[in-house]
Amino acid sequence: MTFHFWLSRISEGATYMDALHHDVAKALMRLPASKDAEFQERYDVFLAKLERIFRAEERWMEEIRFPELKHHREQHASILDTLYHGRTQLRGGNTQFGRNIVENLLPEWLHFHASTMDSALARELRVAALT
Repeated sequence: MTFHFWLSRISEGATYMDALHHDVAKALMRLPASKDAEFQERYDVFLAKLERIFRAEERWMEEIRFPELKHHREQHASILDTLYHGRTQLRGGNTQFGRNIVENLLPEWLHFHASTMDSALARELRVAALT
């Protein structure tokens, strides 16, 4: 799994956003190689990082009155709902369910979200000089 593409193109110079995205990408890239015994813990770490990033993005959007705030927030809520469901499955012993989210769903979702929602946000943050 590689996130080089979306990491290299995501922010268009929004440095705070860059740092957050690199942090979450590193946490996500560690997950597939995790043994089942440590997968749940790393999944939880990843989820917590993603929640922090989403909160930061949403604060920035509120500060600049970003016109797509509602839609962006809905995308965050949707993927978090899926990840929470995955955490429930993991705690019930279904590690493969969590691995499928990490290895199949998230890379595609992150690429789409980054190239649409986050790219637009990064441009607005640059204009507002919040980066």
